[in-house]
Amino acid sequence: MVTNTIVSSNGHVLWLYPALIKTYCTLNVQNFPFDRQKCEIIFISWTHSGDQLDVRYNDSFANTVYYIPTNQEWAVDGITAERHVKYYACCKEPYPDVTFTIHMRRGSLFYVVNLIAPCMLIFIISFLGFFLPVESGEKVNLEITILLALVVFLLMVGEMMPPTPDAIPILGMFFCATMLMVTLALFMAVVVTNIYGKRTSHQPCPRWVVRFASFIYRPCFVLDKSSRSLTDVKPGYNGDCMNDIEMEAFNDHYSFHHRHTSQTLRQVNDARIEAEWLRVAQAVDRFFFWLFLLISVSIQTAILSAMVNGTNAE
Repeated sequence: MVTNTIVSSNGHVLWLYPALIKTYCTLNVQNFPFDRQKCEIIFISWTHSGDQLDVRYNDSFANTVYYIPTNQEWAVDGITAERHVKYYACCKEPYPDVTFTIHMRRGSLFYVVNLIAPCMLIFIISFLGFFLPVESGEKVNLEITILLALVVFLLMVGEMMPPTPDAIPILGMFFCATMLMVTLALFMAVVVTNIYGKRTSHQPCPRWVVRFASFIYRPCFVLDKSSRSLTDVKPGYNGDCMNDIEMEAFNDHYSFHHRHTSQTLRQVNDARIEAEWLRVAQAVDRFFFWLFLLISVSIQTAILSAMVNGTNAE
């Protein structure tokens, strides 16, 4: 290629040599998709030392960014230049170089709309499982459906994530945290459903379970303060002394009454046991809701803080 040069009277030669330079730089995707990258281009001569070829950059020249983004993914915020003079072990002559640094910023709107927003929506839907009544029996089905929807969504958007072994992107941490929280919500739903399912066993709820349920969420649980059974007191007996004839008549009356009311007493006792297990399940469900909310807020706040701090550091 034949090009012209401008030779001045003081011996300076201006040679505008047209060239198309292709360069590659390593990207730090830890804050993807809110990352900022710095790509360096170093101009140095390895065949001529600084005594033969002095590489300099004209600071008076306005460094204008002539960058037209065609894919609308990157925006160049600026280009800076810095001159260095280094000495190497092979030679005693200096070797100057000029390093151009291209400051780029990734456009994150596409990733927010197509990756973050749907994942956050699925995560918010997982809270609806705590608002379903315990006796509906659909809490586990809802959480499983949400978890499957999240897995399918992550499989679809997995190709958009930058494959790198150097660092885990902040977006990948957000996806992992979301899947972990949905799995935790499913586990909580299984525990609550299992507690509610024990009502059919007709076994009284242990006292320590009742006390714990009343302690963690008192508004939805009322302790049964009666410690006496319905069969402990005989109807009609007031504690006064009776003769043999009166005692025999009373025993006959009590036996007749007991035979006709034993079935009713069992039904009442079973209903009391079922209501007690239901209140325990409701108390545990409310406790799990506040625990899930606290863990979710803590994890999402930590991820957001890491994202903001990483962006500001760059």
